[in-house]
Amino acid sequence: MTSLVQLQKKQEELERLQRDIERMKASEEVQKEMAFIEDLNQLLAKYNKTVADLAPMVPAKASGAAPAAGRRQRKLKVYVNPTTGEKIETRGGNHKVLKAWKAEHGNDAVEGWLQ
Repeated sequence: MTSLVQLQKKQEELERLQRDIERMKASEEVQKEMAFIEDLNQLLAKYNKTVADLAPMVPAKASGAAPAAGRRQRKLKVYVNPTTGEKIETRGGNHKVLKAWKAEHGNDAVEGWLQ
């Protein structure tokens, strides 16, 4: 692909992105969010505070992901068959193809395919 063709594609992509940005700016939802942020910044300025000043006020459990219900998730294991190149991603041993491989090639050989 020539540089000119790449340039034209990038310009078309830029124009498409600019149209998307204008459409998003015009949406009512974005307008409401922008108004909220502006009001929040004015309130912070009124009390000589910054967003960083608000961080200590947030409870520790509110930040981050919600605690997992039940037991923790198993580690993802990826097996790649060296003869066929077939790839399996599983979190447990109850995988149909994995069981077939172990029956055909043996457990030790298949565990050696673990990435």
